[in-house]
Amino acid sequence: MPMSLTDVRLMVRNISDLDTTDLPNSIIDDAVKEAFQRVIVLERRWPKYQETYTFNTVANQRPYTISTIGDIREVISLVDTSSDGSRLTMIPYDNAEDIWLGNTDVASRPYFYAVWDGQLHLYAKPDGVYPITVRAYRNPVYTWLSTITDPIDCDEWFHILFAYFVLARVYQRQEDPELSAMYLKSFEEGVAMARRDLMKTPSARPLIVSGGRQYPTMRRWLQTLGATLGT
Repeated sequence: MPMSLTDVRLMVRNISDLDTTDLPNSIIDDAVKEAFQRVIVLERRWPKYQETYTFNTVANQRPYTISTIGDIREVISLVDTSSDGSRLTMIPYDNAEDIWLGNTDVASRPYFYAVWDGQLHLYAKPDGVYPITVRAYRNPVYTWLSTITDPIDCDEWFHILFAYFVLARVYQRQEDPELSAMYLKSFEEGVAMARRDLMKTPSARPLIVSGGRQYPTMRRWLQTLGATLGT
């Protein structure tokens, strides 16, 4: 069951038997935020943050600012969803710079993209409007710190563990190293178990390199799709 900041405060007070005079809400809230951030940095791709976004390309415009598409932490894929579209292949930005320049930098349907400086760069630059679907992981939100009855923005596996981390900090302040270490260990072991479960590959989806698909190379693009550029 999801927990809010209010729920975590109540759980901490019930266990520690400390009121708001001995344990101000601000101390609990700071510790919950610290625990939350400790969890977030462990993975770039927590399932909780999976999102799908869309945008339309603009003729002769290569870069698209990621923050205007969504509050994106990591891009996973771009798909041109038009009738003749396909999934775009990600390439290194410096490789793209080396290929699409001068006479070869002619607008056409984009088949590749690169990420640089907070922007998506499409190659080739679009020659018209193409609908693009972006599959990505969003950034976590912190509104639950101010709207304290909202669920904490992470998988509920971790919610009860935040109370253990707060208690570790509380007993640390009270110079009780044994209780502090006990609750910190409970927090760390719980996080490790939750992480293993959330991030493991589903048993129904065996690992297949490239999924059996053949992806076009940039050299192949120049030999085929790019062969008629500028003609």
